[in-house]
Amino acid sequence: MVALLAFSGVFLFLDQWSKNLAEIHTTGRPIRLGRLLKIRCAAHPLMTFGVLGSRIVLPLLWLLSLGCAIALHHSGGWFQSRRALFGLALAFSGAAGNLADLLRRKHVLNFIDLGWWPVFNLADAGILAGLVVAFWPKG
Repeated sequence: MVALLAFSGVFLFLDQWSKNLAEIHTTGRPIRLGRLLKIRCAAHPLMTFGVLGSRIVLPLLWLLSLGCAIALHHSGGWFQSRRALFGLALAFSGAAGNLADLLRRKHVLNFIDLGWWPVFNLADAGILAGLVVAFWPKG
């Protein structure tokens, strides 16, 4: 349990740190790293809820989702492997990073631009990779 919390904390820190670096160093002037990667800030505002609604509803949804994942783990049917638990930790810490952006900046800061894919951030990659790992079939 301690390892999962530490892993989540480190990933959340790296996500927020990378967003701050991108904001400081690329606002108004993108950085090209080779032919495939460009670092540029792209704010992704939340349009689904009002500011007050997002400040209340989104953290509650995050907590509800976390509670459901914990209940599924304790039921013995889902997320029993260490791999699945680390996948969930990665996904939830990524979601927490984007949630922190929404609450602090009022938008999610994306900065990784591959050109052929929508601009994203470490939190987005963590959510996707974590869910793939958590739900990967046993074998």
